[in-house]
Amino acid sequence: MKPTFQNFTIIVNWQIKGFGCAKVCSYCNWRDSPQLPHGGQNPKDISTFIAKCDKSFITISGGADPLYKFEEYGPQLLAMIQTIKEQGFKVRIITREIQHVAKLKGIVDYISISLDPDVLTEIERYQQEWMGIDIDYSLVLPPLPTAALVRLKPQYLALSGQLGKRLVLRENLNSIFPLDFSKLTFGHSGIVFVAKALCLASRYLTTVDCVGYDLVQDGERLANYVMNERRLHLFGGFVKHLINPCVHPEYSDIDMIALDADVMRILEGEFAYTFKDVSKSATSYPRYFLGKSTRSGKTIQLILMNTPADAAKFIAGAQYDVDRVTFSNGHFNFDSIVGEQAIRHAINTKQAHLLDDDRDVSLFNVNRPLVEQRHKIKLLRRGFTIND
Repeated sequence: MKPTFQNFTIIVNWQIKGFGCAKVCSYCNWRDSPQLPHGGQNPKDISTFIAKCDKSFITISGGADPLYKFEEYGPQLLAMIQTIKEQGFKVRIITREIQHVAKLKGIVDYISISLDPDVLTEIERYQQEWMGIDIDYSLVLPPLPTAALVRLKPQYLALSGQLGKRLVLRENLNSIFPLDFSKLTFGHSGIVFVAKALCLASRYLTTVDCVGYDLVQDGERLANYVMNERRLHLFGGFVKHLINPCVHPEYSDIDMIALDADVMRILEGEFAYTFKDVSKSATSYPRYFLGKSTRSGKTIQLILMNTPADAAKFIAGAQYDVDRVTFSNGHFNFDSIVGEQAIRHAINTKQAHLLDDDRDVSLFNVNRPLVEQRHKIKLLRRGFTIND
């Protein structure tokens, strides 16, 4: 059997402050990562890192985009490429800034163009400039179950034909669904699926030299814990995603009610989260916590309560029917007043109905009206129709 070796990737972010990328991709785990570099990498660190590589090439990737504001930051990128070449390695660049790709002809060995709608509409404009460059295209899959991705295969086949180059379909690191890759093959190397396990097992140079498992949160592993933890009640966008991932493919964070503070200690120990108490006062109940992981991944908004009855009361006080459902210990729990069928229909059709029943808001904080107004705006931005 041919041995396989780790990919070696240098993560870049040229901005001294902020995030040097013009795109706002829904699957991006880097924008707020504590491991994201700010400014160029040290040549000595680069040399030490790449000396460990057993493959013939080194990848330069985001992080932010390597070709971001190329006129300003290009010299730093070129210096990095020279350092790598001097060590005898080939260079691969991953980018969305396709207007600058031709400037790397004869300088780098491979370029992988990350696709999104904006990039797709501009490719034809620049393709003639890319003659002689070894280019492929990569696309991050939506975070869907295998059956839903199988239904998308004809679209990927058509896209591959349109592009005329190899298409690399990458498993979404935020996906909570295990994939069966035996059902996702095309029978040729023109379209390939890349499992997130490859990314999680590869080596990266960011602010430190580390393996992907130490750098990026595996959404599936985290979801497996929180979905089966009996002391947790999940709600919000994560539960909508569970009910219908095709209609709700993205969720911005994970909302949960915990009935035991020990849950936070498990999330800290197993998933590198740190929780900050953001309650309005030292004596308020319930307690509110914001959790962020040192591994790039989803933020957790956690409410600490004492009893399952309090959790049920809190959810039953939600202003819209689409929010009156939780998931706990492997099961959905629908508000009995509204009913499972009505809630599922509202979520599946993105029709949120304001409920004029006598809501018990005793467990909400004093800023609840502001919270609900922000939530309404978020629903509208995600394509919901608000019926109030």
